[in-house]
Amino acid sequence: MKKHALKIFLIVTIAGLIAVGLVLLKKKNGHDFNVILISIDTLRADHLGCYKYNRETSPSIDRFRNDSVLFRRCMAQSTSTLASHASMLTSLIPSHHGAFFTRSQPLPGNIRTMAELLKKKNYRTVSFNDGGQIAPQFGLNQGFDKYESMNPKNKNYDLVFSRVVNKTIQWLDKQPGSEKFFLFLHTYETHHPYTPKKKYLKRFESNYNGNLPGHISVELIKRINKGEVKINEEDKKHIINTYDAEIRSMDDSFGRLMDVLKKKKLYDNTLIIFTSDHGEEFGEHGIWATHSHTLFNEQLHVPLIMKLPMSKFALTKVNHMVSSIDILPTVLHLLDKKIPAEFDGSSLVPLMKGRKPGAAMFVVSQRDMPKTYERKYWSIMNRKWKLYDSKLYDLLNDPGESVDVSASNKNLKKKLEKSAIFYIKKQKRRLSTKKVKMDKELKKKLKSLGYLN
Repeated sequence: MKKHALKIFLIVTIAGLIAVGLVLLKKKNGHDFNVILISIDTLRADHLGCYKYNRETSPSIDRFRNDSVLFRRCMAQSTSTLASHASMLTSLIPSHHGAFFTRSQPLPGNIRTMAELLKKKNYRTVSFNDGGQIAPQFGLNQGFDKYESMNPKNKNYDLVFSRVVNKTIQWLDKQPGSEKFFLFLHTYETHHPYTPKKKYLKRFESNYNGNLPGHISVELIKRINKGEVKINEEDKKHIINTYDAEIRSMDDSFGRLMDVLKKKKLYDNTLIIFTSDHGEEFGEHGIWATHSHTLFNEQLHVPLIMKLPMSKFALTKVNHMVSSIDILPTVLHLLDKKIPAEFDGSSLVPLMKGRKPGAAMFVVSQRDMPKTYERKYWSIMNRKWKLYDSKLYDLLNDPGESVDVSASNKNLKKKLEKSAIFYIKKQKRRLSTKKVKMDKELKKKLKSLGYLN
């Protein structure tokens, strides 16, 4: 009897040791880690130091880049917040996921999100965000255990990343160390209106004597673009200074969050993805301090920086063009999970390892507009060429997209157009016809951000 009991004890003990060993092996191989996705709304890649900007807007992000993989040419799927974030979280282009702000259409419930996929893998899924176009009513809360959109602190809707970071730290303080989590963090701090604190604005200008105020309101931006308020070169520099000051403020909060993760010993075993949903135009094509009206690259080019667990591939730089829909497949690949066939994006892990992309690699982006298929509402680009609104641009020789070369490249234009239309129409699914119901508070926030009149 004693021998039998001893035998059972030994079997149970050995089984337990094997189980612990498998868990440790899994962690060692990097398949068991936390995931944090940080989206800074309206952040241009070329206004960060690690993307060769010549101003000190992002010291914390630049240090973070030293532990990370930097993707130099990441393009968003849309220049509007809802459509772009829905693409980021589903790996589908806008016409395939169907979430459009202009149509008041939320993300359909039958489309799987990053949160839903990770929740099935026993992740605790939480988001702290600034709401607006990604408020729960728009459907991006699918799969989240907790999805909290920030309530306005005051009547001016002062949305800053520090509030999101504070909420995140408070949540982390209460979590057991053994529980895996997925955090989706979002802020409108670098979105207009530009309302930086004086201490941040002073870092970028000291002697502006123009007529514009220290805070650039949505109403002022509208009047400038209508020609009702005339601005000179100094005024233009001032507007950019207010934008850069907001980036620096956000960067301080980002750095504080990274310090907390390190102090809690979470940093090393966390996949941290830093990106944006779209950029901002500062006069490149005639409009100032706004977005969503075109698909030119000043609005599509976004930062993408990934810190892998244990800082694997640190300091790697990927020069090939990638896009926001590649984020979710990459997360699943790193978790050693199957990538769903319906995804439009691809894993970026091979590029991190130095492999070259396929010759047919291209990016399709779409405006959040009622008519999806009209040429002015989509663009297609690869490493060298971009077709947008029936105009063809040579990106290598004309990165500012100012010269239409379609007349001398008619066959190429037709080929790109055919590829784009085929790609856009390839996924046939029943998308939601449900309309978003916006309460008074949400309408106020959207109006403060310039989304409603």
